Amino acid sequence: MNELPLAGGAITDGVVRVGDTVRRPAQFSNQLMRDVLVHLERAGFDAAPRWLGIDDEGRDILTWIDGDTFTERSQMHPYIGDPPVRITFGEEQVAAEMRLLRRYHDTFGGAVVCHGDFGPWNIVWRRSMPFAVIDFDSVYRGAAADDVGYALRMFIGYGCAAAEPEELVRRTRAALAAYGSDFDVPALLEREYEFAEERCRRNGWNRQLERLEIERAWLGEHRGLFEPWEPDL
Repeated sequence: MNELPLAGGAITDGVVRVGDTVRRPAQFSNQLMRDVLVHLERAGFDAAPRWLGIDDEGRDILTWIDGDTFTERSQMHPYIGDPPVRITFGEEQVAAEMRLLRRYHDTFGGAVVCHGDFGPWNIVWRRSMPFAVIDFDSVYRGAAADDVGYALRMFIGYGCAAAEPEELVRRTRAALAAYGSDFDVPALLEREYEFAEERCRRNGWNRQLERLEIERAWLGEHRGLFEPWEPDL
């Protein structure tokens, strides 16, 4: 069968589509990723690829999920590039994404395995709504709050989105109501920023470190808006 390089950087990293499957080179896979995908299948979670084994070239074989994907991270990510236009996600889209994240977390009971990169670029969209989550190569055992903080940051864009602070707070409350749990949002974001700083320093992303300070400054100025509230669950 023909191998079709996938967009979003996959043309150079060797991730390809073969028929109704995706082949991922070994450097992008790990045993925990495989274990998570097998677990999700057994749990009846239908919004993720299935792991089908390893091909003759040592690549992981995953099922292909039809739909749309965002391939240009700079249009969404808070500190990659300076795009002339940023993608903004509507409240219904964010709510659906948070419900999808909660469904994923609920398959684990109390011992959550975080997705680790639950951003718009790792969502398969149908009719402009989240349908499935992909790319599980960053999974790790941790707290559900880690995924929640990352998702809020990437989908709402504190300090980056063209919206008034009060509007971003309102979107945050709607997102957490959709997820179905309350969180201390400033503490959640501060922890996410610590993770982000560690990633930047580890990879030498100095410009990204500078942009991260914009997000921290926004939170420092507006954290009082995240006063205690009772979510409408």
